[in-house]
Amino acid sequence: MKLEWFIARRISGKTYNKGVSSTVVKIAVAAVAISVAVMIVSMSVIIGFKDEIMDKVVGFGSCVNIVNRESGGNYETMPISSHQDFYPAIENEDGIKHIQRYVMKPAILKSGADILGVVIKGVGQEYDFGFFEDNLVEGSVPKIVDGDKSDAMLISKRMADLLNLSVGSKLVAYFVQDPPRMRKYTVSGIYQTGLEEYDKMFCFSDMSDIQKLNSWNDNQISGFEVMIDDFAKLDEMTALVQEYAGYQIAEDGSMLRVTNVKENNRQLFDWITLTEMNVYVILGIMFFVAFVNMSTAMLIIIFERAAMIGIMKAVGSCNWLIRKIFIIQSMYITGKGVIIGNIVAAVLILLEQCFHLVGLDPQSYYVDHVPAEFQFWYFIAIDFGTLLVMSIMLVLPSMAISKMEPAKVVNFR
Repeated sequence: MKLEWFIARRISGKTYNKGVSSTVVKIAVAAVAISVAVMIVSMSVIIGFKDEIMDKVVGFGSCVNIVNRESGGNYETMPISSHQDFYPAIENEDGIKHIQRYVMKPAILKSGADILGVVIKGVGQEYDFGFFEDNLVEGSVPKIVDGDKSDAMLISKRMADLLNLSVGSKLVAYFVQDPPRMRKYTVSGIYQTGLEEYDKMFCFSDMSDIQKLNSWNDNQISGFEVMIDDFAKLDEMTALVQEYAGYQIAEDGSMLRVTNVKENNRQLFDWITLTEMNVYVILGIMFFVAFVNMSTAMLIIIFERAAMIGIMKAVGSCNWLIRKIFIIQSMYITGKGVIIGNIVAAVLILLEQCFHLVGLDPQSYYVDHVPAEFQFWYFIAIDFGTLLVMSIMLVLPSMAISKMEPAKVVNFR
């Protein structure tokens, strides 16, 4: 064992148990622990927010969309043909999970005296209802079979509460067009995702009925939804889909346009980006707080050990050797704070995951609780980053040792 490590370990126990530095060291340990816990919890929350909101947004509208170039921002879409070279062959490409058809149309739901404006999303038998099955409150998702008309409709709990509906209830949908039309549906299931902006808008039924209301044939749809394996490769997969579909012109002269979830939800992604910036600010502040406290503790320990420093200098020890002793001792203290901070952060994250202790307004935050996510990699990243940054930054306060003269400090008490 090197001399500096041996001395640092021998004096660490004494520092904890006596002298003015004992209280200061405990405060420093607490400051490091709090800083590390805050950094880990902040990272956990922002990653949880991002993942949960992305899962919900993608669950409602997929990662990549293929629509008619002439379709605007409203839900009255222009048709495209479902007979495309890429459908369903694009699923064979690496990174592409699934492709599915859909038709959308605004409607007014009526139940008794209550009415509500919604968007009905008509889907085919290949539609993946996995996201909504995970968020079902009661009932089941519609069983869609191409060629067999179904009046089943999946609605949100918000719609069910506003219209006083339950599974098995009958409701009427009115479509504002010329001439106006209506259809009767039966509630097959009720879902709740917590993403209020979407829960209050979308319900799901058989696409064949919406096609007839639009006076479209069985091959005309609003667009395709493409699901991918890795959201981190969204731009790459969007470019791939663009190669397949973005430059085609159909026989009727219509052109296809490829968009992705980021382009269709810019405001939401901007909000997430802003939230991430706040976390970086918190990380910076917490690193600074930990550094200030550890620097103070190191200086007090150095002055309490002034006599030892004077003796070591008198027998020929160089400044850097002595500085390393106190840097190593400070890292012992930092390490203890990091361990305590990890334990506190893990307990807080697990409690929030299990019991949802902190509630949120879903209309403002898109979720009804703080979505803390537990992943070991950001524990390791923050721990390693804290120890590395502190070991580098603590070189500065250790420079006080260089200014000490043996003759003046050897008898210092």
